[in-house]
Amino acid sequence: MKSAKIIIMSLILILSTGCISIETSFHSHNHNYPIKVFVQIEEEAAAFEFAKFKLTVGNVTIDKLNTPFFVGRVGINDGEVPIIFTVKGSLTNWYGKNLKIRELLSVSFKVNDNDKILITLKIYKEDDTFRVGIDEKKSGVIGREIPEDVFLSPEDALLKRAEGTEFYNELMKELEKNREIREKFWRQYKETGDLKYLRSYRDSFYAVRIFGELAKWRKLNEVEHKILLAELKANNAYYSYYTSPTKDFSALVFSDDSPYYSTFRIKEPFNSSLPFIYYTGRGFNLYPVTAIHWAEIYFQRGQNKKALQILKELSQYTQYGEYNGEKYVLFKNYFHFENASVPWVSGYAQGMGAGVYAIAYNLTGNETYLKIAKGLVNSFDLPLSMNGFVSHTKYGDWYLEYNYNSNELVLNGHIIALQGLYYYWQVTHDEKAWRLFQNGVQAVRNALPIFDTGSWSKYSNIHGDASEFYHRLHIRLLKWLYDVTGDKYFLEYARKWNDYLMIRGLKPEKI
Repeated sequence: MKSAKIIIMSLILILSTGCISIETSFHSHNHNYPIKVFVQIEEEAAAFEFAKFKLTVGNVTIDKLNTPFFVGRVGINDGEVPIIFTVKGSLTNWYGKNLKIRELLSVSFKVNDNDKILITLKIYKEDDTFRVGIDEKKSGVIGREIPEDVFLSPEDALLKRAEGTEFYNELMKELEKNREIREKFWRQYKETGDLKYLRSYRDSFYAVRIFGELAKWRKLNEVEHKILLAELKANNAYYSYYTSPTKDFSALVFSDDSPYYSTFRIKEPFNSSLPFIYYTGRGFNLYPVTAIHWAEIYFQRGQNKKALQILKELSQYTQYGEYNGEKYVLFKNYFHFENASVPWVSGYAQGMGAGVYAIAYNLTGNETYLKIAKGLVNSFDLPLSMNGFVSHTKYGDWYLEYNYNSNELVLNGHIIALQGLYYYWQVTHDEKAWRLFQNGVQAVRNALPIFDTGSWSKYSNIHGDASEFYHRLHIRLLKWLYDVTGDKYFLEYARKWNDYLMIRGLKPEKI
């Protein structure tokens, strides 16, 4: 009660010194309050779990993502604007269920007379509750901390950044096609109220929105323009004929080649050997992890031509940099996943990528493949602040499948990164790759007990039981570690986890 009394007394003090009130937070037309305030809801975190939302700030209802709404004016107190306000409203998920939400938020800005402020809000999940918070990285004084381009539409921001580049005309053509597609879905939704059309509207538009949001804040590089165009073409081709898939992680290809049966195949003028992966609210995205996984499968099956075709096309999406005098390569992901900001990096793609590109070099003698492979190995040196993916844990160095969360240690992703490093070492005998491999193996050895529930394996240290698919994958990966290291500890765990299958009456793995 004491802390609650302190909070209440603090609010009373702030309100009594001329700050805004809680319920009527903003003054729409009173020019005695010189600072204009805009609020937007960003497309991130839990926003993808909802088909619709209506959140009220002051007297203004916000129902669009990444769109600044003018909510009113506030006053200055000694060069500072402390703002306390209520966000309330409703969220509707993709099954039509409505949820109420209410949040009391506060933030403060240092301002000059007649400045404009942007407050960016995010919808996130805390345990089983949905909440609203302030994204401080995207909140601030417009024109000083926040670019004026935040007021542009996604299309206008993209075209502005593409002016004078080789991508402008093609981008304009694909944007027009995308506009026609999503307008069709919007009409169908309005006519029927069927959420599948709203989902398809959101999905078909996602690549434009996500890259458009990036373009509001900075220039896009050449590779980002290429990824945008590839994703636009893929989504335009698919949504010209179909509504969204009902299942996340559905794969889309534009050829007859796929190592899996459950893949959407479309033959369009868009010629690509790469898979595009679907997530609700995000449409189809280029995901290097899946492309590299497919290349590895093809190599294992002896279908080298198909693997090389994927790796050749994927190579145009590598992004180069330099750290501590060495050139590195990153495969970046441009879609939101869980709580990721965009772009993010996966240790799976970096590690296994090094391996499959080394194999490609060994088969072809193409030095470009070796350059990419070596750059991917060098990326293991990057700190997390530079889109690195190595977490220095109490168990040892862990290669993160999702580098936006350094606390989540994913077992399969880490070992698959080790496989790639091992393949690279087999081709090059590079000491650095061997050291990275050995460090990662020791981390697995140290951490294995935390992935054992006593009756099953865990997907990661912070998740519960793995699915049967991942449990079986864990067994095969541990058997592989035993095969290449000779350490019977890995074989013991593989057998132990195989026993868990049999205890549940399931067919065991052949180890």
